[in-house]
Amino acid sequence: MIPSLSYQRYHTIDTMKQFVFDRLVDRDNICNLEREQRQLRAAVQSASRVVVYGPRNYGKTSVVRNVTIEEFQVGHKRHFVYFADLLGVRSMRSLTQRLAAGLQRCFAASFPVKGLLESAARLLGSLRPEISLDPQTGSPSVSLHPGAADSHLALQTLWERIARITEEIDSLVVLDEFQDVALVEEAPAQLRTCLEALGDVPVLLLGSKRHMLAELFAAPGAPLAGWGTDLEFRSIPYDDYHAYIEERFSQRHLAIARAVARSLQDDMQRVPEAINRLCAQIMELHEHTEIGREHVRSALLKLLENREGRHASYLSAFSGTDETVLTEIARHGTVEHPQSKRFLGGVGLSSRTVALSFRRLWNQGVIELVAHGYRIADPLLAAYLVRYR
Repeated sequence: MIPSLSYQRYHTIDTMKQFVFDRLVDRDNICNLEREQRQLRAAVQSASRVVVYGPRNYGKTSVVRNVTIEEFQVGHKRHFVYFADLLGVRSMRSLTQRLAAGLQRCFAASFPVKGLLESAARLLGSLRPEISLDPQTGSPSVSLHPGAADSHLALQTLWERIARITEEIDSLVVLDEFQDVALVEEAPAQLRTCLEALGDVPVLLLGSKRHMLAELFAAPGAPLAGWGTDLEFRSIPYDDYHAYIEERFSQRHLAIARAVARSLQDDMQRVPEAINRLCAQIMELHEHTEIGREHVRSALLKLLENREGRHASYLSAFSGTDETVLTEIARHGTVEHPQSKRFLGGVGLSSRTVALSFRRLWNQGVIELVAHGYRIADPLLAAYLVRYR
């Protein structure tokens, strides 16, 4: 469905106060997270190593990219920021390629155009760098060719170059969705060696799948046991988000009571991206009114209707077993005991089949474990399953 012009206006015009989703949240539109920003600032200033974790869409990457990295760049005239996203890596080859792609982007962004070729030859020589220019923008780009057929050797060569750069220039290293390296045999041990090769450099490892991070950092004998300190991104306080919503609703002369705003946040599992998406839909539908629970419900239904095809397409990639399990989880809201007679009776599957399905969905980040059990990580997907399945 093509959005109306009024809906586009609230998402394409760069106003100061917006409900931002589907992209990184800029500094002016981050709700609270001041504690996390302070701790990250202190960690970078003291060259600490930190494991930053919290559910997906809680603002980790937005804060790091748009606050922490930006402040680091402003504070260091000459700087090198290395950032790589490891989401979905499944082999040493894909891991090495992802790290190389990160180095290609970050090297070109961190060094002046004048002398870039000389810097690349001196610092990246063994990776056989090639410099080219974008024909439209004129911006330079760096291509790397590690050369080693063995992905383990290619990774070592790649990281030696990164370590060398950090020895010469004030640097910050950030690896996002780091937990996925747990699925690559030998990768965690390899990366520990790589990280230990860095000197007095701040390192931030971001992750959203807590149980996989625990297997890497907390379990007895874990490959990265004892590495760094932890920083958890927590749910934003209800009252802070209420004030954030009211500030943006005022553009449409909307008001929302504290109790209704709290209920809305709970409906969206207190996930900032989902809250923002639902609030933007409310702004599309209403103006000059007091938003009540009925307005929230109608906006959610409209949002699900607009995204029905997307959710249906997403679910088509799952096996029948996994879709059945997901649908039953959505009906329960939270499942404390997946092996209970009640849950097994609802899905009509064996205990072992359900256990394997839960493990798959957990590792993929489709479901998450919270204080009272397992739930679907995306609150809009959960709402879609309840309504349409």
